[in-house]
Amino acid sequence: MVKEMEEKQVALFFGAALHDIGKVVQRATGEKVRHSKVGCDFLKDYTKNKEILTSVAHHHYQEISQSKIADNDLGYITYIADNIASGVDRRESEEEGNISWDTYTNQEDIFNTFGEKTTERYYKPVMLDDTKEYNQAREENHKFSQGDYAGIVTKIKDTLTKIQFEEKYADSLLNMLEGTLSFVPSSTNTKEIADISLYDHMKLTAAIANAIYEYAKEKEITDYKEKFFEKAEEFYEEEAFLLYSFDLSGIQDFIYTIVSSGAQQQLRSRSFYLEMIAEVAVDNLLRENSLTRANLLYSGGGHAYIILPNTEFARTAIEKVGQEMNEWLMETFGAKLYFAFGYTHFCANKVMQGNDPKEYSKIFRKVSKQISEKKLHRYDAETIEKLNRGGKKEGRECRVCRSIDNLPEVDEEETSICQMCKNLEKFSKDIQKEKYFELNEQFGLEVGKNQFLKVVSEKAIKAGEVKGKIYVKNQFATGESIGTHIWVADYASEKDIGEYAKMETVIRENEKLGIRRLAVLRCDVDNLGLGFMIGFSKQNGGKFQTLSRTATFSRVMSQFFKLYMNQFAKDYEVTIVYSGGDDVFAIGQWKSVIDFAIKLDDELKTFSNHKLSLSSGIGIFGGKTPVNILAHQTGELEESAKGVDNKNGIALFSSKFTYSYELFVEKIYNEKLPFIRNFFNNQNEKGKAFIYKLLSLIRERNEKERITFARLAYFLARLEDSMKKDDKKLFKEFKEQFKTWFDDKENAEQLECAIMLYIYETRKDGEHE
Repeated sequence: MVKEMEEKQVALFFGAALHDIGKVVQRATGEKVRHSKVGCDFLKDYTKNKEILTSVAHHHYQEISQSKIADNDLGYITYIADNIASGVDRRESEEEGNISWDTYTNQEDIFNTFGEKTTERYYKPVMLDDTKEYNQAREENHKFSQGDYAGIVTKIKDTLTKIQFEEKYADSLLNMLEGTLSFVPSSTNTKEIADISLYDHMKLTAAIANAIYEYAKEKEITDYKEKFFEKAEEFYEEEAFLLYSFDLSGIQDFIYTIVSSGAQQQLRSRSFYLEMIAEVAVDNLLRENSLTRANLLYSGGGHAYIILPNTEFARTAIEKVGQEMNEWLMETFGAKLYFAFGYTHFCANKVMQGNDPKEYSKIFRKVSKQISEKKLHRYDAETIEKLNRGGKKEGRECRVCRSIDNLPEVDEEETSICQMCKNLEKFSKDIQKEKYFELNEQFGLEVGKNQFLKVVSEKAIKAGEVKGKIYVKNQFATGESIGTHIWVADYASEKDIGEYAKMETVIRENEKLGIRRLAVLRCDVDNLGLGFMIGFSKQNGGKFQTLSRTATFSRVMSQFFKLYMNQFAKDYEVTIVYSGGDDVFAIGQWKSVIDFAIKLDDELKTFSNHKLSLSSGIGIFGGKTPVNILAHQTGELEESAKGVDNKNGIALFSSKFTYSYELFVEKIYNEKLPFIRNFFNNQNEKGKAFIYKLLSLIRERNEKERITFARLAYFLARLEDSMKKDDKKLFKEFKEQFKTWFDDKENAEQLECAIMLYIYETRKDGEHE
């Protein structure tokens, strides 16, 4: 039976999650008293719960040391959780009156302290708005105004009037804090770097506080004052926490296993389906541990990181959820999907400022190692025997995924489709347009044991007709039922996936030419795993490597690949099939996919201040190519791209066209291709034969290395002699530049790629190379 949060623990969550709310109010009103008092007075209009108000009023050393609160008051837990989330012990730090404050400073970019080089960029003083262009950090520093904060406070007030301080409103509170405080700095102390948002700090404080509460309960700690205040230094060394992570293994094979050419519409529903399996797994574990989504550090692409208490109950719950997930996955999918998880204990000092970066990274490495080992040894002998016994060994195959299980009894081969594919096909019809999904125990698409997902309307939710848990896709929502929002990169142009292979290319305004093909993009972030482990350890002796920065880094990366990508994909004829925490699968009109890949790489570099990059593979295919072939061949190209020195590679069409992004964009896409295009667009039909002859000469030069420069020169000279006088000037310029490139091996190889791109832009279907 899933535990419900105790009344005191609910109060602790709200008190810890709102402990710094006074900072926002204070910056809006200009009050000259401590933010803890301002916050407490502000919340009295919305709750009379003394334990919540105490956590808000007494979470700093000076205040709590002078208070007369009981030894078991929750304020002591909020106090030490605040210290751990901040990464510093404030007992010996100067109090607010003796510190230099820049009250209206705006938030610094989290990437300023990431990587080897310190940078200075700032966010605009705005609220997070899923309907507007994302807030890109820039070098310009536009500070907050008192009016900016007044607007934020108004939004907070509006939300607080709609919720109650009860467990069922926990997600709504977190939604509100994310929407209003994602770009509000937690600290305005001029001696600190203001790169942690108030949202991230308050959320992490709530996560740590509730983990401590569970830890204290199992250890039968009742004197919170002694344990977490008077002997705080000792507790910082106590391994009271667990870092837990899971990986839904086989996720990409499941998405791309479709073999029928006409089933591409299922791609996006399969992707969303597996995202929801992972989200439900997260919530199952949190509910088992009486925790909220505040404890979720990161979720995306079938991966997750969660902070848990280091208790026997938590460890038992981890094993229970893992076992139940794998039993359900095996019953439903056989060996296709596997839930690999790992966890390790850590103490606060290992994740606070001043930690040993090696010890910090070791926490993540231990968890990663456990997950890898589980993947290598998925099943015991009993489970393997069960897998061998279960399922049919022969028979008709599903025309979509080639499974032979769960097929209906029909006579016509062409109507054969397994129950899972049938459910996904039904679910996929309006997957992009739908926003609200209910998790219930009876009806819909099964996403866990006795857990089903179905589409519901906002009208039904507001009418109180929906009883299950609600997930809201790609928009903020508050309220009792409208609880958990999830970001999903699901942009799709108005074209159906099958139409991409029928589209021509727009070369000039009102002129469409070119080969009709679709392309697939597969890419992922280079060395993202190291970013979690050591991303902030390379500056200032590892001073910036703290849990709060890892949490912020996790959030912004998830937002980039799930929320922001939808925004800048709108200019392209593409469909984002899958976008996890670090990898992307997109399909679209072939030229648009290349343009989108360039845009995606450029946006990620801008977003991370050139501290992160992509490796990408792009394959080009006919419209009837089965999805599994699209995915497999493009995956091979992606692997080829990863072989580029210093990563950030792109491989197009075949492994021989593998370059760094910088080289491809600068030397091929923006130099040689426009050069070729500008010349041949002015030629008549004779130019087509000419371009194919040049391609033949280039290939002989590149592949066989026996073609002489003189042969090219002779060919071009003869062509020039046959031209009219007016055409010779333009041709001479082309000839000299082409010969220069041809004479250099690297430029010649680039030239072949540029010519191929031009031919694809202008060639008609059925026309040979």
